[in-house]
Amino acid sequence: MERALTDAADRAAVAARFAIGAGKTTVEPFTGPAGHINASYVVVAPSGRFFLQRLNTDVFRDHRRLMENVARVTTHLAGPLRLVPARDGASYVADDQGGVWRMYAYIENAVPVVGAPSSRDVERAAGAFGAFQRALADLPGPRLHETISGFHDTPRRLDAFERAVEADTAARAASVRSEIDQIRRCSHLAPLLVDAAARGAIPERVVHNDAKLANVLFDADTGEALCVVDLDTVMPGLALYDFGDLVRSMATRAPEDERDARRVRLEPELFQSVARGYITATRELLTEAERDLLVPAAQVIVYEQAVRFLIDHLEGDRYYRIARPGHNLDRCRTQLTLLDALCEQETALTRTVARV
Repeated sequence: MERALTDAADRAAVAARFAIGAGKTTVEPFTGPAGHINASYVVVAPSGRFFLQRLNTDVFRDHRRLMENVARVTTHLAGPLRLVPARDGASYVADDQGGVWRMYAYIENAVPVVGAPSSRDVERAAGAFGAFQRALADLPGPRLHETISGFHDTPRRLDAFERAVEADTAARAASVRSEIDQIRRCSHLAPLLVDAAARGAIPERVVHNDAKLANVLFDADTGEALCVVDLDTVMPGLALYDFGDLVRSMATRAPEDERDARRVRLEPELFQSVARGYITATRELLTEAERDLLVPAAQVIVYEQAVRFLIDHLEGDRYYRIARPGHNLDRCRTQLTLLDALCEQETALTRTVARV
């Protein structure tokens, strides 16, 4: 592990390179819910509190373009999520060991939903992502950069999965034959969205590409959604990607890494809340073709995420952070169980979308 991640003095020196004023600062690891990818810290300075992150440059290889996207999007949204510039005016700081850091103003009185979400939480979060897409519909050009090429190119993910099975670098394929077979049986889902986009049936939009409950902050007093966070994958894509992720992350009360697949259930009232919140916020944005593909999009994105988790398990857990052996396999199994439910209940879910 690089020294910049473990040395508090180094982190304080990095924090001091941002425009947060003078005086002693302390930097401590962020103890709240955080994503799997970047390292996060809380900075306390005389001028206030700030949120410091070290980007995972193994995942995000072109940090300059990524931070250009983030700066443009946060400026356009003009909401509570605000970048703090470096003292030289840049949107990030590079340390002496190649680490890339950024800083946000700390959003006080903002909390994520922890634990099983209520229907109200789900509807408000889905509405926040719909409003996010709507607000970025008039983002001035040029086109945003792709921070991860082919991020939701499901056929390409499936090709990578087959390569991972064949290579079997961590010698785990034999123990996950059931999951491998299930992914292969559902391979017809992989091209559904990308083919529709290639035909011009659905438009490209600016989308979050990682829409989930954990990426929405709520007002601790009112419960209203304040803002969408974790903008590293905001780039050109399909609105359907975000809806699929919303269903994947919020239409079940089971955690993403549930070990007991029997606990993973698609909750009809949560799906309805996702649909109501998102469709209400995007009613003037989505085309009829996009609305027709909402339920299939949920199947595709859940399938894709199962593929991604199993790839990482097969390759030795190189991408997602894990807390235990088999963590990514548990995540994969949760997605596959949810996918079964989405396929079995497709007719009923389509009726729910139509009613909304």
